[in-house]
Amino acid sequence: MSALAPASLESNVLALRLRELAGEERKVQVDFLLHLDEFDRRRAFVEVGHASLWAYCLEALHLREGAAGRRIQAMRVLRRFPILEAPLRDGRLCLSTVALLGQVLTEENVDDLLARAAFRTRAEVEHLVVSVQARTAPRAGVRKLAERAPAAASAALPLPASDAGAEAAPVASPAEPTVGPDPTAGSLPAPPPTVAQPKRRAETLAVSETHWSLRVTLDRACKEDLETLRSLLSHKVPDGDLAAVLHEAIRCAIQKHGKRKGAVAPERKTKGAKQAGTTKAAATKKTAGKPPAARTTIPAIVRRAVWTRDGGRCAWVGPDGCRCNSRWKLELDHIQPAALGGPPTVENLRLACRAHNLLHAESTFGREHMDRFRRDASNRPTPLSRADVAPLRPVMQLGMWAQ
Repeated sequence: MSALAPASLESNVLALRLRELAGEERKVQVDFLLHLDEFDRRRAFVEVGHASLWAYCLEALHLREGAAGRRIQAMRVLRRFPILEAPLRDGRLCLSTVALLGQVLTEENVDDLLARAAFRTRAEVEHLVVSVQARTAPRAGVRKLAERAPAAASAALPLPASDAGAEAAPVASPAEPTVGPDPTAGSLPAPPPTVAQPKRRAETLAVSETHWSLRVTLDRACKEDLETLRSLLSHKVPDGDLAAVLHEAIRCAIQKHGKRKGAVAPERKTKGAKQAGTTKAAATKKTAGKPPAARTTIPAIVRRAVWTRDGGRCAWVGPDGCRCNSRWKLELDHIQPAALGGPPTVENLRLACRAHNLLHAESTFGREHMDRFRRDASNRPTPLSRADVAPLRPVMQLGMWAQ
């Protein structure tokens, strides 16, 4: 019986199949490590014509450097601690986390660290490792990155014979004088264009149980803003400590955007503000008997109540009981859509990441209907501009919401 194509499977069947394949992949991965261990013990890579296990993985197995390094490191840790085989098979550990734990594992702490590292991310396991054995933190500061030379200039550097595969061409010594172009030799060829270098990713590296090192690349404008902020905070942070300045900036940003999102409660009103609020309440009391007009905005007090109730995380719960808990691009989702008369109340609102907010909208109005209201294909907000459009084909909604 031939396997069905993934496109022919329903979403719940596809999810079950992916889980089965992930388990099979982990089992094959552990079997690979055990075979690689025996292959290394026998030094069989020499018999088949390779100088090292590393060379064999790259040249015979066609693994790339990162994949080969992770497997060799995990294999050597597994050799020291065979008890790690079961966690690797059931997914409690992966190749990266095993390699990290290998730095601090001992016969005395293996059981404890294994329990604490189960199903953790690489960053979480890295934090666990430095809590056992702290590393030296880089010095704080801002430095200018050196300008990179064009790619053609770096290509002229000699390569080691083992990497280049052939004898490198001789290169003039830096101490030798250079001779200018001959005036009679004609014009020189134009220099090659400068190749744009890839942008460096920000990196947060744990250096101890309670401290991290942040490495990030700034442009000129951001660097000038940072220096301006350090000057403005010179009374509060007299030593200009960069970590303290960044923390103050982060706290201010949380206060500003948290109030808008409903994650932060506003400060208590002063006596004068309270009196002004009382006067305003008395002025609006006359209209209390009138039916309220339909409103689309959500009061700030409702936003804060929903944020507190849902813990600042997406409240979507999958069929297996696993809650989304995403904190990225959170939105307030109406249980009964506002386009269908749903009120902006705490009971009718919940936090949802953008993906699950869209899933709820598609399950209510239909995917084709929602496609008409998307601004573009970059997963931007998808507001309904008409409330009187009849829902089209419903979409099956796999899951529920946290109560």
